[in-house]
Amino acid sequence: MAINLDEYTCEFCGKQCKNIVYAAFVCDDPNCLEEARLARGGPGGHMKKKAEGKPIIPIELENEIDENKKL
Repeated sequence: MAINLDEYTCEFCGKQCKNIVYAAFVCDDPNCLEEARLARGGPGGHMKKKAEGKPIIPIELENEIDENKKL
Protein backbone atom coordinates (compact mmCIF):
# COMPACT_ATOMS: atom_id res chain seq x y z
CA MET A 1 0.00 0.00 0.00
CA ALA A 2 1.45 3.37 -1.02
CA ILE A 3 1.32 6.45 1.18
CA ASN A 4 -0.32 9.51 -0.36
CA LEU A 5 1.95 12.33 0.84
CA ASP A 6 -0.65 14.91 -0.21
CA GLU A 7 -2.66 13.89 2.85
CA TYR A 8 0.11 14.97 5.24
CA THR A 9 1.76 18.22 6.27
CA CYS A 10 5.33 18.94 7.32
CA GLU A 11 5.79 18.17 11.01
CA PHE A 12 7.96 21.25 11.45
CA CYS A 13 6.40 24.08 9.42
CA GLY A 14 2.97 22.85 8.33
CA LYS A 15 3.56 23.11 4.55
CA GLN A 16 2.55 20.31 2.20
CA CYS A 17 4.52 17.11 2.86
CA LYS A 18 6.91 16.12 0.06
CA ASN A 19 9.15 13.52 1.71
CA ILE A 20 9.50 11.12 4.58
CA VAL A 21 12.96 11.68 6.06
CA TYR A 22 14.26 10.25 9.35
CA ALA A 23 10.78 8.85 10.02
CA ALA A 24 9.21 12.33 9.78
CA PHE A 25 6.85 13.88 7.25
CA VAL A 26 8.69 16.93 5.86
CA CYS A 27 8.48 19.47 3.05
CA ASP A 28 11.41 20.35 0.76
CA ASP A 29 12.73 23.15 3.00
CA PRO A 30 16.35 22.38 4.02
CA ASN A 31 15.65 23.76 7.50
CA CYS A 32 12.84 21.24 8.02
CA LEU A 33 15.06 18.42 6.75
CA GLU A 34 17.71 19.46 9.28
CA GLU A 35 15.07 19.64 12.05
CA ALA A 36 14.01 16.08 11.20
CA ARG A 37 17.63 14.93 11.38
CA LEU A 38 18.15 16.61 14.75
CA ALA A 39 14.86 15.27 16.14
CA ARG A 40 15.87 11.73 15.20
CA GLY A 41 19.46 12.09 16.34
CA GLY A 42 20.88 11.74 12.83
CA PRO A 43 21.44 8.48 11.00
CA GLY A 44 21.46 5.71 13.58
CA GLY A 45 20.52 8.12 16.37
CA HIS A 46 18.22 5.59 17.97
CA MET A 47 21.00 2.99 18.03
CA LYS A 48 23.39 5.53 19.59
CA LYS A 49 20.83 6.14 22.36
CA LYS A 50 20.44 2.40 22.87
CA ALA A 51 24.22 1.91 23.12
CA GLU A 52 24.37 4.67 25.76
CA GLY A 53 21.69 2.87 27.77
CA LYS A 54 19.08 5.55 27.04
CA PRO A 55 15.52 4.70 25.97
CA ILE A 56 14.87 4.84 22.23
CA ILE A 57 11.15 5.44 22.69
CA PRO A 58 10.28 9.16 23.04
CA ILE A 59 9.48 10.01 26.67
CA GLU A 60 6.01 11.28 25.73
CA LEU A 61 5.16 7.96 24.10
CA GLU A 62 6.66 6.00 26.97
CA ASN A 63 4.52 7.96 29.46
CA GLU A 64 1.42 7.30 27.33
CA ILE A 65 2.18 3.57 27.29
CA ASP A 66 2.62 3.59 31.08
CA GLU A 67 -0.72 5.38 31.53
CA ASN A 68 -2.49 2.82 29.31
CA LYS A 69 -1.00 -0.05 31.35
CA LYS A 70 -2.55 1.42 34.48
CA LEU A 71 -6.02 1.34 32.94
